[in-house]
Formats: sequence, C-alpha cells, structure tokens
Amino acid sequence: MEKIDTLISRLESMRANIYPDDWDADPLYDVIRELRRITAEEKEKQQEALS
Repeated sequence: MEKIDTLISRLESMRANIYPDDWDADPLYDVIRELRRITAEEKEKQQEALS
C-alpha cells in the first residue's frame, strides 16, 4: 500500500508541474483517482480483516 501512496504522490507532483491547479481533464487525474479508489478499498478490506 505504501508503494501506491508513494506513486500517487509522484503523479500529483508531475501534474502540478504540467497542468493548472484546477485542471481535471488530463489522463494523470484519472489515474490518480483510480489509484486512490484502489487504496481506499484495500484499506477497508484490511480494517474488516482486523475486526
């Protein structure tokens, strides 16, 4: 999970250097959103496994 979080941070830095802050019509935006969704699902599964 930590590796994906690191990847998200790197992608966000790349976006900040390429696109304006409020821009959401780029492929990196969609990739970041999908990675966040995946990590949220995995964290939820881990929480459920601990319960």
